[in-house]
Amino acid sequence: MIHYVGDIHQPLHAEAEVNSTYPSGDQGGNKETVPSTNGVSNLHSIWDSIIYQYTKDPTMPLSNTDWTWYTTTSAAWSAQYPAAANNIFPEDYMTWANQSYNMAINYVYPGFTTGQTPSTTYDNSAIPQVEANIMLAGARLANLIETIYSPSSLFLQ
Repeated sequence: MIHYVGDIHQPLHAEAEVNSTYPSGDQGGNKETVPSTNGVSNLHSIWDSIIYQYTKDPTMPLSNTDWTWYTTTSAAWSAQYPAAANNIFPEDYMTWANQSYNMAINYVYPGFTTGQTPSTTYDNSAIPQVEANIMLAGARLANLIETIYSPSSLFLQ
């Protein structure tokens, strides 16, 4: 469930560019290559890595330093990008997917040129979009977990 909620908020899971270069689609940005930076070599992985900020998987189990970093970062993002209650759309997965699609067509593809490292302008525009979307995904996931596991749910009765 955690993975699926995260995936529906990754804009390149909701859109695939179809054009003369990619008549069958660009596979959600996976065919849109860029010069490799820390293992990030396509548009999809640029957005997965939060625009090159997190290109490596953390070492498991997490160290105290890593836990502190994740806690501090999530608290900062939560303060900077609060998820409004009227934007949760509980269990309205089509709205979630449509919002990701709109992010793809409004922020992911404009200003991106395959084969080239994205510009600083592109990165600076994209970073707040992806961070805010991560916080929205977290709020929606929390709401979904509360709905499923609340004492009033049929699941527990």
